[in-house]
Amino acid sequence: MTKDYKVLYRKYRPATFDEVLGQNTTINILKESVSNAKISHAYIFSGPRGTGKTSTAKIFAKAINCLELKKGNPCNKCEKCINYLQSSDIYEIDAASNNGVDQIREIIDNIKLAPLNSKYKVYIVDEVHMLSPSAFNALLLTLEEPPSHVVFVLATTNVESVPITILSRCQRLDFRRIADETIAKQILKVAKSEKIKITDDAIEQISKYSDGALRDALSMLDQMSKITKEITEEDVLKTVGIVSKKEIKNLFNSVEDNNIDEVRKFIKKVKSLAADYKMVCKNMIDSIKEKAIEIKISNDIKRLEYEDYKKMAFDIASTLYKANVGFDSYDLLELILIDNIDFEKNMRKEEKKEAIETNVTKTTEEREKKQKYIKTLVDIRVNNCFVDAKKTRLAKAKEQWYNFVNESTSKKMKSLLSDSEIVLASDIILVIKTEIQDIVDEINENIEEITTKFNKKNDSILNFIAISSVRWEMEVKKYKENIKNKIKYNMIEEPKKKEDLIDNVFDDKIVEMR
Repeated sequence: MTKDYKVLYRKYRPATFDEVLGQNTTINILKESVSNAKISHAYIFSGPRGTGKTSTAKIFAKAINCLELKKGNPCNKCEKCINYLQSSDIYEIDAASNNGVDQIREIIDNIKLAPLNSKYKVYIVDEVHMLSPSAFNALLLTLEEPPSHVVFVLATTNVESVPITILSRCQRLDFRRIADETIAKQILKVAKSEKIKITDDAIEQISKYSDGALRDALSMLDQMSKITKEITEEDVLKTVGIVSKKEIKNLFNSVEDNNIDEVRKFIKKVKSLAADYKMVCKNMIDSIKEKAIEIKISNDIKRLEYEDYKKMAFDIASTLYKANVGFDSYDLLELILIDNIDFEKNMRKEEKKEAIETNVTKTTEEREKKQKYIKTLVDIRVNNCFVDAKKTRLAKAKEQWYNFVNESTSKKMKSLLSDSEIVLASDIILVIKTEIQDIVDEINENIEEITTKFNKKNDSILNFIAISSVRWEMEVKKYKENIKNKIKYNMIEEPKKKEDLIDNVFDDKIVEMR
């Protein structure tokens, strides 16, 4: 190690608010407070480790004493900023090692004195939850009536352990876990600056393992750069004792294939690696989520269905609460995985798959038939409504429809019909228009229920059909052309059942007027 060497998380510690990553809301509040000179007497920064609490506290201490602020940021060039580390008006206290009442009394005695060469005296108390009860009591009165030249910044990873009497006297700002994508970008930036070779997969693994703590991620990058010339995913997995996404994917394939031997091999391997149980579970749940969503989206044919994966994810998550009990958590995990293996021998897997495929094919055919029926029904009802459309009937229909939608007790129906309106009306048919085609399709799929409820409310015998705004414009245009060319619409009989559909039902829809 050279004389001037700094570990990466210290070397790349943010020097301004704008350099703090992943805490936009908190940073904006602090910048506005500094810019408008509205400084509270006490703040408490709470959140997980490595998310920027102490770094932000130091930036804040510099900013409120800076002589040349730049949009709420310290300039890092004036006398106060340059001499920040040597300033006798900035105090950093680690409550983990200075948690007694005597240390707090020293602070109380000191705050009575005015700052030597700064506007504010700033006390940064790290891990404040470690203070003893008597120390908290001693601090309480000072927080309640502090001198105007004193600012306290308390930082904690366990805000629940801080007495409510302390919390109520501080402005609380929460620091969130930093997103994996944000951490990955910073790792890549630092690696390029330090000329460290690292693969994208390795960056992804470090980001995940850091669990939202940028400091941990940079510490790991620092460590890995000392033991290999190019950091790969395999290097990271070996160093921190976790398993790859590929291995977890293969594990669930083994569960799908009822391969109990491969499942037990996986458990044996993670045990031998002394892998972090929490990280293994987190990666498994991520993989389960991807598989479950894939099943939902693609309607893929799998032995394990969406609900099976969902249950498995919750079962695995529940073991995390038992991880510190005096038994091996991996035994629980093994039981959960084996529980999802199908030992049924009455039907071979191929026969099951064939049965599922047959059912899917049948369902698809029925859905296509229904869609064809609805399409035909739309064409027929729009045509028949134009045959006997009446403006007087339209005005009444609009009012009835408005009342029907707004007075509906069904939240689902109200939401579905909220942007719809009646645009064409005859004595037997009303045409509904709405903007989005997907909504049109859903309305038409539920048209029988809508029709029944409307007719019951209004004591009527009407039929309905829905069309999109684009389709309505086309129909209006066609209607005007037909009027111009003296062409009229003729009534067409509706098919009584889906089986009654006729492919060429509209061959004679329009005839010339005599």
